[in-house]
Amino acid sequence: MNLERYLTEHHQGTRRQIVRLLRQERVTVNDAVVVTGHTPISVTDQVRVDGLTVTGRQPQYLIFNRPLGFQDDLTPTTPRSLGSLLNDFDRQWQLAALADLPKEATGLVLASDDGHFLTDLQRVTWASQLTAQLMGPVAPDLTALRAAATWQELTVTPDAVRQTTTIVGTTKGVAAAVIALNQLPGLIGPVVRTGVGPLLLPGDLPVGTYRGLLPTEIDALVAPLETTARQQN
Repeated sequence: MNLERYLTEHHQGTRRQIVRLLRQERVTVNDAVVVTGHTPISVTDQVRVDGLTVTGRQPQYLIFNRPLGFQDDLTPTTPRSLGSLLNDFDRQWQLAALADLPKEATGLVLASDDGHFLTDLQRVTWASQLTAQLMGPVAPDLTALRAAATWQELTVTPDAVRQTTTIVGTTKGVAAAVIALNQLPGLIGPVVRTGVGPLLLPGDLPVGTYRGLLPTEIDALVAPLETTARQQN
């Protein structure tokens, strides 16, 4: 059996994740760093990732729908925090959040016990999709909103049936954008982050809950780094 298959069978990630583990020199066999997945592995070899045996490493990748005013602290005993939302099983992991969403907004927050994954996300610097709803089918003055952040996209959709207007914007300036959206007249409820890069907040994930990221979602979030790596090789 080669190393790539061994890591796959021991649930160390998707094929792309395993390639990244090797490229980042995070895998050792008998204390020697190995960077190729074709390396043969025997039953007596000691294989480790980030210094942990593969049988003891179970990386967690989570997506939260964070409530308004909650902290991104993953300590289970911290009140009104992401940690307080964890079930008993997930409280054992040393999780950290990608703390880039102001407390004045709700919605999508990512967390993991894989620090390299969180660092990779910071390197990619995905734009966020923010959604706000206003009272009435109106044509709001967006002058201040447009000036507050650099928007990749900004749409306004009035709904005469529901008597609301929905504003959806995509920007990397999340903090400033949340402040500006919260200052719009007639705002209904909180500003919600509904997307990060290719990942959208699942419609069936209620506020105050979380789930594991799917392998395809994990790969999509770090895909730009794979493109960069291929171009450099």
